[in-house]
Amino acid sequence: MSEPIKKTNRKNWLAFLSLALLLGVILRLSFPGDIEYKDDEKYMFGASQNIGVTESWPLLGMPSGVKVNNPGMSIWIFAVLSKITHASTPPELARAVQWLNILTLFVLAFFSLRLLPEPEKPAWCWATAFAAVNPIAVLYQRKIWAQCTLPFFCVLLWIAWHFRHKRTGAFFWGLLGVCLGQIHMSGFFLAAALFVWTVIHERVARWGSWLLGSIVGAIPLIPWFQYILSKPANESTGLNFLNILQLRFWRYWVSDALGIGLNTSLGSSQYWDFMRYPLIGGMGTYLVGIGHTLIIVSGILIFISALKKWKLGQWIKNPSDTGLAVNSGFLVAGVLLTLSAKVFRHYLIMSFPLEWVWLSRMSLDIHWGKKYLTAIWIAQLFISAAFLIYIHLNHGAPLADYGIAYQFQSR
Repeated sequence: MSEPIKKTNRKNWLAFLSLALLLGVILRLSFPGDIEYKDDEKYMFGASQNIGVTESWPLLGMPSGVKVNNPGMSIWIFAVLSKITHASTPPELARAVQWLNILTLFVLAFFSLRLLPEPEKPAWCWATAFAAVNPIAVLYQRKIWAQCTLPFFCVLLWIAWHFRHKRTGAFFWGLLGVCLGQIHMSGFFLAAALFVWTVIHERVARWGSWLLGSIVGAIPLIPWFQYILSKPANESTGLNFLNILQLRFWRYWVSDALGIGLNTSLGSSQYWDFMRYPLIGGMGTYLVGIGHTLIIVSGILIFISALKKWKLGQWIKNPSDTGLAVNSGFLVAGVLLTLSAKVFRHYLIMSFPLEWVWLSRMSLDIHWGKKYLTAIWIAQLFISAAFLIYIHLNHGAPLADYGIAYQFQSR
């Protein structure tokens, strides 16, 4: 649906993505001592240091937000990262997560530029640029949290799914889909959504290889299945219609794509305080607030223009791989998650990088779409940098979810 990348523009794309990737590296590695360090991070760091040393490899992970323990792979990932990087402090383990996500950006850039067919490259290249500087991406790719390792495996999943007509691609599609859910249970919803939407819209795939990969990936899940089957029924999470009516998944999807969801981390009061930044001589410039306004106005113009140009059926029935991938996340995974549990913003990490593919694909089909994307990208870059500076100057966000940054905690 969007214009192909012409050969004359490839050098420009390489230059832009190189800049975006460099900025993405800087944003992820800046202020290493300012990481979040609360109960979940302490749990994961402690496990990374003890597993294989004073403790055996656990069969189950820590409890999730829906009061069900995650599979063991959610902890194994940190034990492996710790051993590979020799991380012995929380900032060093967080640095391992940051480098993993930096690698993710480079793999995504390679996939976007070299593996995708020409008509689908622009949306994915823009998505790569957004993934590098988006405030929500930066927030969640610096943490010692299982779901913060998902982007790397998500990109590998999309590469494998892209080659689903080959035995190797289909095998790793099945394997990675099951592994995503073992790292964080939100990954199961993406894997199920992608399977369902692919079956409905395209039956040509190496399904035998996909099934074999899924079976191999499910072997470490056996203890978790036993745990789930032994769990009393009254502990399970029931269907909450209020959660359904709130449409959290799609609200988070849109705000994540636009980069205006830091209130989850900063809370209401400190989020409004953040709008005053940067400060000059103690006085607020409100440039962060202006950046948010620019994003919101650009987003509204994009949505209005897209609604005028395209009918809903054209988006749902789009035959391209990109259309299939985006709709599997936006429609199917969204419905499955909404019907199953209360949705939190960090659950949408499993959709990486579909939120930005969705925004870019929609924008590239309208007049002035590239200009809107450029404005949003610049604003997101500025907000991300300002956020890291805000956290550093205020020693975290003590009154909100972020808490006191690690290096400022008394230990």
